Amino acid sequence: MRAMAFGDPVSMVFVASATVLSLAVLLYNEWYFEGKERKTFRFLTVGCWIASLGALFAQDWLVFVIFVELVSLTLWRMIAFADPKAALIYLLAQLGAAGIMLIGVAGVSLETGSLAMGPVPPEWRWFLLFGLGIKTAFPGLHFWLPKAHGAAPTPASALLSGFAVKLGVYGIARLGTFASAPELLIIGSAMALFGVSMALMQHDAKRLLAYHTVSQLGYVVSALGVGTLLGVAGALYHSLAHALFKGLLFLSVGRLEKAYGTKDLRRFGGRAAWEMPYTFIVFIVGALAISGFPGMSGFVSKVLIKEALMEKGMYPAYWALQVASIGTVISFCKLGYYGFLSGSKEGEGRMAREGFVCFRDFSGLLGMVFLAAGTIFLGLGAGAATSFFGFSASGFFARSDVFSSLFIVFLGAGIFYLAKGFLASGFKGALTLEALLSEALQILASVRSALVKMHSGSLRFYLALAVFAALAILCYLAR
Repeated sequence: MRAMAFGDPVSMVFVASATVLSLAVLLYNEWYFEGKERKTFRFLTVGCWIASLGALFAQDWLVFVIFVELVSLTLWRMIAFADPKAALIYLLAQLGAAGIMLIGVAGVSLETGSLAMGPVPPEWRWFLLFGLGIKTAFPGLHFWLPKAHGAAPTPASALLSGFAVKLGVYGIARLGTFASAPELLIIGSAMALFGVSMALMQHDAKRLLAYHTVSQLGYVVSALGVGTLLGVAGALYHSLAHALFKGLLFLSVGRLEKAYGTKDLRRFGGRAAWEMPYTFIVFIVGALAISGFPGMSGFVSKVLIKEALMEKGMYPAYWALQVASIGTVISFCKLGYYGFLSGSKEGEGRMAREGFVCFRDFSGLLGMVFLAAGTIFLGLGAGAATSFFGFSASGFFARSDVFSSLFIVFLGAGIFYLAKGFLASGFKGALTLEALLSEALQILASVRSALVKMHSGSLRFYLALAVFAALAILCYLAR
């Protein structure tokens, strides 16, 4: 296999993902929105795409940061339509990341006299990597992503996950060299495992998909950490594949949300496979792709990444991604079962069978079919796709690769079948970092309240407290 040269083709892969996803979302917007909102989101979607092109064709770090923030401002406006508070958190996180990156950019400029996109001096590299890490949702820096996804209109979620976070990945790819980067291997492995673990505990379908964005980007970051041409090729292919199948999955969940008025897996009723058969079919394409099923885009990209890891003997990262792959299968079995299949086919339906009443209905599904077709093409036509992006590839359907992928899929499906009852009961009290943070804030509030009550303004109380403290000190000294 001859891998892609590190140059302009890197930009073109991300340009392709941004363009294809934006076109699909434009079609989907015609169905999703009404009246003025439809026109507004049509404009914002095009604006987001243009700003992303500016970032991807930037020749220096300063221009890159400026255009990335234009993308962030566009998405902030989209999210604000549904939840201004979540939009503000998103915007502040993105601006904070930009500020950190600009410190690094200024340092690079002072030391080298150049802002050209590419590797930078080590002492300034960490500023850029930290800022890009916020945008890529490294574990611990991901706090904005589930909130933004959970609150955003579905088309905004698709754009956010499909290519907005990929701008951070693109920056990391330009920042790196062909030397191995152990920190990226560690971060990528942690992202893959953390994201899938959190996704399994979600009952909000969009938050589940949001955490899988973290997990799938872990594959990309790990591949970049390998530091070889094959690793870069795997990272690029998975970035494009992820844009298509994750966009497809978000748009599928958006149709469920519109139909049933909820994102909660506990309230879908599990009859959508019969009431929304077209949505179910394209959802299956996306679910198989993200699970790495042979013949789908995710299978090809994961084969590339795993080969790159094994080629360099990076087995801890390899096995971390294998475990994450099993968790991914379990997670999408859960989403597919509770979203589409858990109800009875003969039971009383909540809605009429999905159909095409007007062009808008057809347009909404057409955008999803467009992404599904791209997902299948990247899987079955891997040779043509890789040649188009500047490197040749063959042998993706080797017996060992197919067997390994099928083993992971069937193992994950089997674990889901055995743990289905546990996952259902887990809906009632899933442990999340947000819940722990909320509990910690409540404890701090209680401590603050107790301290406030102690400041009563009573001189007698303060004298008694001083005497008690003095006696305690004397008793300690007299031991």
